[in-house]
Amino acid sequence: MTEEKFREIFRQYYRLVMKAAYCVLFDADLSQDICQETFLKFLEKVDTVDKTRYAEWLTVCARRKAIDFCKKAYQVHEVVTADRAEKEDTDKMAQRSDSGGKRTGFYNDDMAQMMVHKEFTGTILNSLKAKNTDWYEIMVRTHVMGENDEEIACALGITIGNVRTKRHRMMEWLKQRSQSEYESL
Repeated sequence: MTEEKFREIFRQYYRLVMKAAYCVLFDADLSQDICQETFLKFLEKVDTVDKTRYAEWLTVCARRKAIDFCKKAYQVHEVVTADRAEKEDTDKMAQRSDSGGKRTGFYNDDMAQMMVHKEFTGTILNSLKAKNTDWYEIMVRTHVMGENDEEIACALGITIGNVRTKRHRMMEWLKQRSQSEYESL
């Protein structure tokens, strides 16, 4: 496969793969990582994939990779640094004292907070999906896929004004339903 053909396929299916990964992970950065791995795997297997089934193959592969990542999420993912001194500085920064003088792990606190936010985001997306599928699509297309109002309107078959109205109503509903919960995080 030529590089030009691969770039064309990448442009055509990137958003689909991102959405498939995001629906499992609810994290845009991790979804990008899964997307990259999916396209690398696709490049290895392109000769065995039917040209009419690229979308299906990429979607299934992305979902499976995202699920595998979730299963491995409890394992420690070590980041290797090039400079040993940098690692020692990072280790020193990882420990801090709280007001009681007790040592706590800075990264552990951040990881716990990140997990709470991910769970909250997942709850919001699931409640949006249950309340109104258009609101869910608008949220995902805006914040995950980075689409503008015109692209969203075209995809949903509605006017740009309708997209803006639905987004406003969605945000008002979310404020009423989830603001106190968000502030308690």
